[in-house]
Amino acid sequence: MANVLSGNSASVVHRNSWNRFLVAILALILCMAGRESVQATTGVGPYEVPQVVDVNADPNIVETYIVADEATVDIGNGSGATTKAMTFKSCGDPANPASCSTTGTIPGPEFRLKVGNQVIVHFVNNLNPSGLTPEANVSGIHWHGIELNNESDGSELTQPAVHPGGTFDYKFIVSRPGIYWYHPHHHSSTNQVAKGLYGSIIVEDKFGYEAALIAQHVIPSAAQTKTLVISDITVCGNAGTNPPTFDPALGLPHVSGIHEWEINYQNHALTQSPSILCDADPLDGNGKHTPGLYGPGDVPNIQSDSLIDRMSEGFMVLTNGVDVGARAGTPSAPGMLVVGASTLDVQAGQGLRLQIVNPSPVRYVRLRLTTNDGQKINLVRIGGEGGLLNYALLEGGISPSGFDTKYGRGEILIPPAGRADVVASIPKSVAQNSVLTLWTQDFQRVEATYSWTPTVPVMHLKVVGHAAKAYKIATWESLLARLGGQATVPVLQMGTGDLVLDNGETGTVDKDIKLTFSSTVGAFVPSVDGIPMPSEFTGFGPDGMAGSGNPFFLESARHANLGKTLELTVTNATGAHHPFHLHGFSVQPIKLTPRKGTTGRSYMFQRKEFRDIVDVPANYTFTFRVSLDDRAMKDNVSVGGGLGRWMFHCHILPHATFGMRSELHVHGAH
Repeated sequence: MANVLSGNSASVVHRNSWNRFLVAILALILCMAGRESVQATTGVGPYEVPQVVDVNADPNIVETYIVADEATVDIGNGSGATTKAMTFKSCGDPANPASCSTTGTIPGPEFRLKVGNQVIVHFVNNLNPSGLTPEANVSGIHWHGIELNNESDGSELTQPAVHPGGTFDYKFIVSRPGIYWYHPHHHSSTNQVAKGLYGSIIVEDKFGYEAALIAQHVIPSAAQTKTLVISDITVCGNAGTNPPTFDPALGLPHVSGIHEWEINYQNHALTQSPSILCDADPLDGNGKHTPGLYGPGDVPNIQSDSLIDRMSEGFMVLTNGVDVGARAGTPSAPGMLVVGASTLDVQAGQGLRLQIVNPSPVRYVRLRLTTNDGQKINLVRIGGEGGLLNYALLEGGISPSGFDTKYGRGEILIPPAGRADVVASIPKSVAQNSVLTLWTQDFQRVEATYSWTPTVPVMHLKVVGHAAKAYKIATWESLLARLGGQATVPVLQMGTGDLVLDNGETGTVDKDIKLTFSSTVGAFVPSVDGIPMPSEFTGFGPDGMAGSGNPFFLESARHANLGKTLELTVTNATGAHHPFHLHGFSVQPIKLTPRKGTTGRSYMFQRKEFRDIVDVPANYTFTFRVSLDDRAMKDNVSVGGGLGRWMFHCHILPHATFGMRSELHVHGAH
C-alpha cells in the first residue's frame, strides 16, 4: 500500500476522513517486512513477471492458452490491498487449472522468444458477460509491434471480437528482436487495459549478438536484467469516501515544485479522480453513467461515450502489478522508505539492465534513478522496440540543435505503449545498505502544462556487496556496431513507392497524416485529417464491429503497395503530445520539425532504429520511413501476410477511441 500513502490515492473532501483513512493504512503497512519475497500478484514480488506455459515440444514453437479472466489480485506488496481486476493467465489446458502457470496476474505472463520462433496462442475470453448492449466484455489480443500476418493482428480491422465464452487462435512468426507487449484492441479495450489486461514480450536475436555482447561485458547478463511493466490504476473505496485530489498536505513531490502543484492541480480540467470515476460519474463498460456501480476494490471504467470528455492517469503506479512502497522526500533529496517497501539487492559496481514496458492508457512514464544522497545515475538506452542499437544513447535535456525534450539528461521518457531497454551502472562508491530509487515523474504532455501527477517510486535497489568486476557504460559506446556486418541496424533508403488509389477506393494520397482536434462536433474531438470518426461505442453489431464491418470514415485512409518503402510524415496540429503507432510494420524515425507556420527547433533522431511508437510533440511534424515487407500467412506456408488493412492511431487510448485513428491498406505488389 506504500504508493497509496505516497499519493497514488488522495484526500477526500473532508480532511478528518482522510486522516482516519491514512492512519488505517499506516497501521497496516507497519506490520509488514520489507523484502522482495513479499507475496504479490506474481507470487514472487514486484521485480519478477510470470512466464507463459509452453505446451509444444518443438524448441522453435511457443504454444499456449492465454485466458482473459476476472480475478481479485493483491497490488499492495503483500499488504492485503486486493483489487478486482481483469487479468491474463497462461495455461496448458484452460479446463485444467493445474496446467496454468498461475492464477490471473497483472501483468499477464511474459513471452520470451527468439527471432524465427512461431507463436501459437489459443485465446479464451473468460470475462463475465456484461449484460450490456452492445456487449462490453468482448475482447481479443493485439500483439503490439510484432510484424505478423494481418489475420493475427487482433484489431477491429482484422478480427471479429471474441465474446465471453468464445475463443480465437493466433499464429505468427516473430521476425525482429525487441521489447513488445500484448493487450486487447476491441470494444471497451481502453477499460480492459486500465483494469490489467496486458503483458510483455521479449524477443532476442537468433544470431547470438546479445549473447556476444554479454560475454564481452558490454551489456549486463541475464541475471542482472529485469523486466519492468510500469502501469497505473485507479481503485475505488467505500462509496462517498473516494478522494477528489492528491492531498497537498502530504507534501508529495512534483517536478514543477510543490507550490506550483498546489495551485494547478486543483484546477486541472482533465483530471479523473477516484471521486469522479467511482462516486460522481461511474461509467459502465459502454461509457454510460450508472450510479452506484462500484464498491471497495473495484477498478472503474475510464472510457466515456462522449467525444469531448475528460481523461487522465490512474491514481496508483504499479511495477509488475505491485506498489513497490513509498519514499519520503524527492529524487534529489530522498528520505526514508516506508516500512514494507520492497527492495531488490544489487552490488556496488554492477550493471543493471531494465527492459521496460509502459502499457498505461494515458500516462507518460518519465524515469529518474537517484542514489541515497540524491545523485542522479544515468539511464543509458541500449535498445527498445526494435532490438539493440548500434550505439548506446544518453537521452533527454536540450539536443545539440536546441530541441527541448522536456525531460532531464540521463532520464528516460516512455510514452503510452512505448518500451525501452536501458542500462544503469551502479556506482562503485555507493555505501553498503544504502537504497537507490527509480522514480517516475510527471511529463508536460499538454502544451504549457502538466498532468499534475506526483513523483513516486517504481523500484528500490538495496546495495549489498561489491561486484567482482566493475561495469560502466557510456553514451555512444559501441553495441551492435562492435560486431559489425549484418549485426548492425539496417538503414532504410529514400522511399521507392507512393500512396495509391486504385479501383475507385476511398482515401487520400496525402503523405502527411494530420493528427487533429476536430471542431465539427465539439472543441475536443480527436481525429485524423480533421475527419471525426463515429465513437467506438456506437453502431456495433454482434460481430463486435460496425454493421458494415468498417468502423472508420475512410476519407483519411492511406493505400500503398506491398514491397515498397514509403517516406511519410505525421503532423501534430494540436496542443498536446500524441504517441503515433502503426500496426504491422516497424518505422524508422528520421526527424521532428516544427509544423508549417510555427517556429521551433528541429530534432534529428540520433541513431537509426526501428520503432512502432514515436511521440510527436504538439505542433511538430514527424518524418519516418517504412518498408512494407511481406510475411507468411497464418498457415505459415502461404505468403501474403503483409496484405490487408492495418490501423494507425494515437496510443493515448481515449484519443484513439474518440477518433484519432485511421488505416493503411496494403495492396498486392505492382
